Amino acid sequence: MRNIWQNGLGVFQSGPYICCKTIREMDTASITKNNAEFKEVLFERLNNFFKESGRSKKANWEMTLKVTLALVWWIGSLALLYILKLNYWQFLLLYIFQGLGQIFMFLNIAHDANHSSISKKRLVNKSLSYVLDACGISSYMWRVMHNQGHHSVMNVYGEDEGIIAHGIFRFSPHAPWKKMHRFQHIYVFFLYGIASLDFVFVKDLEYLLLKNNKHVHDVKIPLSEYITIIGSKILYLFYMIVLPTVLLGFPLWKVILAFLVTHFIMGLAASWIIQTAHLLEINQFPKTKDEHDFIDHIFATTTDYSTRSRIANVICGGLNHHVIHHIYPHVAHTHYPKLTKIVKETAKEFGIEYRENRTMYGAMVHHLRLLKQLGNPA
Repeated sequence: MRNIWQNGLGVFQSGPYICCKTIREMDTASITKNNAEFKEVLFERLNNFFKESGRSKKANWEMTLKVTLALVWWIGSLALLYILKLNYWQFLLLYIFQGLGQIFMFLNIAHDANHSSISKKRLVNKSLSYVLDACGISSYMWRVMHNQGHHSVMNVYGEDEGIIAHGIFRFSPHAPWKKMHRFQHIYVFFLYGIASLDFVFVKDLEYLLLKNNKHVHDVKIPLSEYITIIGSKILYLFYMIVLPTVLLGFPLWKVILAFLVTHFIMGLAASWIIQTAHLLEINQFPKTKDEHDFIDHIFATTTDYSTRSRIANVICGGLNHHVIHHIYPHVAHTHYPKLTKIVKETAKEFGIEYRENRTMYGAMVHHLRLLKQLGNPA
């Protein structure tokens, strides 16, 4: 398994695994000759983890604590903006802190809720999914575009919504090249900062009104969702911009500045957490979703990072354990550290290449290498 992707390209040692120096095309004979047995044993062990211990696949005490902490962080910091008598700089710092609470909610509540992994009760998951709408991003559109437009088509250009990027970035070797892409490894540090604003002001609305993506093109969107999507964005802008201006007396331009600075920080944080699992030069970029079965596809296109870091496990909502997330998206992410250990051990036993960057920094370096490579003409 460790040799099948070398293909005469030259290899280098990166952490615990070997990977190619250039982007690799999908190999129909890849993953392992023992993959059928591997998958059978892997799922047996993963299922036995819950069966033998009597654990639920849904939220445990850790998940309940994180949901509580996230809601208290968001609501509490928002309330303090109006309770405390703050000068502008104190307001700005607390405003940013409240924005970080939004990202924490998105990663640790909304993501799980929209995968129905927090509770067995649909109402609980549905209710908690609305924290995303409360932060100006449509939970409905996210479910359509993420669950359908990413989870079954990772790294497939034209299918995976996460690698389209309006043509501003070239995230796949199969994507068209533009001259501006020569500098994408540089301007990434600025443009990732507008990622959350893109969701609030652009993506949701273009999918809703223009239906300019194949995953939403034939979807009949209920009228109630039109109202919810547009109404939640108006409500978000009202409590983030209008209320501080009216109730706290800060000039409108200063509140808008706080809004933009906060979203820049939010965008950077979310982008680097999300992009560094799939979009690496050590991962593969298949031309279609049919070149491998689902499990092979996950191992080929996904690399974990910082799985042993307690800080990453708290902050990232399980996205640093991305392999098991794709295998078991309906399982609460607080189970991922133990499940990842099973995946690692089983993959090693069967000679499967499981990849992990030991640190977030290492994952970022691999992401920048991808951007640098794809910034060159094909």
